[in-house]
Amino acid sequence: MRQAITFIFCCFIVRSVQGQQSTPSFATTPIPEELKKDADVVYRLDEGILNIASASEYTLKVHQVVTLLNAEGAQFLHHRLGTDKFYKVEDVTINMYDALGLLRKTYGKKDFETEAAFDGFSLVTDDKVMKLYTPAPTYPCTVDVQYTIHATGYIELPNWFINYHRSSTERFRYEVNVPSALDIRHRTLNMAITPQVSETGNQKHYMWETKNVMAKWLESDGYETARYLPQVEVAPNEFSYDGFKGSFRTWQDFGAWTFQLYEEKTPFSEQRQAEIKDLLSGATSRDEKIRILYRYLQQNMRYVSIQLGIGGFRPFPVKFVDEKKYGDCKALTNYMRCLLRVAGIKAYPALINAGANKIPADPQFPSDPFNHVILCIPGEKDSTWLECTSTTSLTGELGPFTENKKALLLTENGGVLVNTPKSDYHANRLLTKNTVTLDAEGGAVIQNRLESSGETTSFYKYIVQLDTDAQKEQLVKTLHYKEPDELAVSAQGETPAAAFALQRSYSKLYDFKSGNKYFFPLCIQPLAIERLLSAKRETDFLFSYPYEKRDTTVFLLPPGFSPDMLPADKELQTSYSQYRRSIRFDKTTNQVTVVSWLLLSQHVVKPLEYAGVVQFFKTVATLEEENLVLVKQ
Repeated sequence: MRQAITFIFCCFIVRSVQGQQSTPSFATTPIPEELKKDADVVYRLDEGILNIASASEYTLKVHQVVTLLNAEGAQFLHHRLGTDKFYKVEDVTINMYDALGLLRKTYGKKDFETEAAFDGFSLVTDDKVMKLYTPAPTYPCTVDVQYTIHATGYIELPNWFINYHRSSTERFRYEVNVPSALDIRHRTLNMAITPQVSETGNQKHYMWETKNVMAKWLESDGYETARYLPQVEVAPNEFSYDGFKGSFRTWQDFGAWTFQLYEEKTPFSEQRQAEIKDLLSGATSRDEKIRILYRYLQQNMRYVSIQLGIGGFRPFPVKFVDEKKYGDCKALTNYMRCLLRVAGIKAYPALINAGANKIPADPQFPSDPFNHVILCIPGEKDSTWLECTSTTSLTGELGPFTENKKALLLTENGGVLVNTPKSDYHANRLLTKNTVTLDAEGGAVIQNRLESSGETTSFYKYIVQLDTDAQKEQLVKTLHYKEPDELAVSAQGETPAAAFALQRSYSKLYDFKSGNKYFFPLCIQPLAIERLLSAKRETDFLFSYPYEKRDTTVFLLPPGFSPDMLPADKELQTSYSQYRRSIRFDKTTNQVTVVSWLLLSQHVVKPLEYAGVVQFFKTVATLEEENLVLVKQ
């Protein structure tokens, strides 16, 4: 799914526009000391003018004066401007000043390099990016950037963020001029700024201004920064994109506009419909039909993203996908929808802002934050959700990429904003069984059998594809394994849970020995792989997903070996997590059995609870580092 191009300066969203009358001094000495506190850069001026000419055209003028206090702000020397069929950069000037405010070099549009933009997943797009690096003459230095963008089609209007990580703002100003008949919707987040509003003739004018905004420290491992940054959001009431006119006053309006792009009168020929029905000849229930068709999609179609013009919003025709055997998220979702229609099952495409840390769509402020499309199949009690770009997901399985969101269903009656399923630890389970056969010299062969579901599966599917050295590296780095001398990893099956087998060999498994005592690692399969460093937090912390992990490890002791005093059983609990461990020795079989269980019931941790969760995982990690002490007679 594609959004309207956002123009980027210094690797992130553009911030503002031109105001010649208020250009600051380019010397660094006038900067107030309070603005330097905790800052690597200071926005001396952050201004914007957005002139909306019609529902399909606007001009955006940008003027930013940014002082880099030190080399940590060097990303501001990298300039990127996005363009496509509807967004053109008309002019751009960049001036570099030294600490005294003396002009050192000027750059223009001709100095930029232009190349095809790559969003990380699309095979083909009509997006391009203009790139330029402007070396710093010294630190501190100041970059003065001015450019103009002309848009000839849009769905969204530019939002403005004030400050980023370790940046402060001396002066901010954002102006929007719009025909009164069109007008805009607007709001401010994470700050208290009320726009000045005036009207001249048939034009309406909005102005947001503020000064001396201190630097803000943005914590990692949480929601995306847009959730916390001061910002001005503006959105259109009416728009026109690539000749398609639409309304954005309500979610229903935008859903109706998008729904028309998905509609086809005869997606399949009569012959093709008959072939699809033959696939379902043995199905006895609605759920079975859904599973059969979803598996058909997964086995026969592949995901390829192509974003050209309205194609960023309109899926490929169903016939194209059926014949070519590929499509993007929109096309595959719509294809699956049409397969189900042949079976008499109604389903709806659902626009979503995918990403575990992404902000869900806001019911109170219709806009277009969406970057992905999934499928919703309404049921009598619950809906079934399908991720149509996945070749491995089970029916009804989404994962953290699209869970915990607001999705916009595209229905015959317009858009309907609904909740996607919440992340549930029951869906993400890992069951491991280890048999550790020790030899008389302290070496060992470990047979490891794993069964996984949901997100716990992805890591093992990934390492199966690597070579042995890379597998060892990942197991040590990610799962904190003791590095083996030899390793073999294989996939054992897919359903109902994915299964994997690992065999590790060690010439010396013990960590050290003292006299006739050998100190072996007690934990062969660490469960608490997270390493949480900070014990204090101001914003929510996000684990990747909630989960449940169980491990049973059996040590087969060689003749002449017996355990010294066994470590104690343990049990820990917080409102977010639980851990239990028991250790038993069977003298008859000369075996030590360690059973461990770790539960993370919620993956979003509130700031006041974070310190307790950090301590919990530190304690579990310490317990998993304990030794099993064996005495050799």
